Amino acid sequence: MCVQLGGFSSPWDMAPEEGDLVLFAQIAGQAIDHDVYTLNLITGTRQDIAARGYTALEYTQQC
Repeated sequence: MCVQLGGFSSPWDMAPEEGDLVLFAQIAGQAIDHDVYTLNLITGTRQDIAARGYTALEYTQQC
């Protein structure tokens, strides 16, 4: 399990940074099936993140 807060997604991943969205958190791996690699991404606008508007953030899972 690996957790990244802020920054940019790795160049080989499908970038979640589109339009006004920026990467807030990236969580690699899962606890259910260690043979399946997943990447959990949380994105939002800079304004929502700065204002702690966490309900406006978007969650995406890539397999």
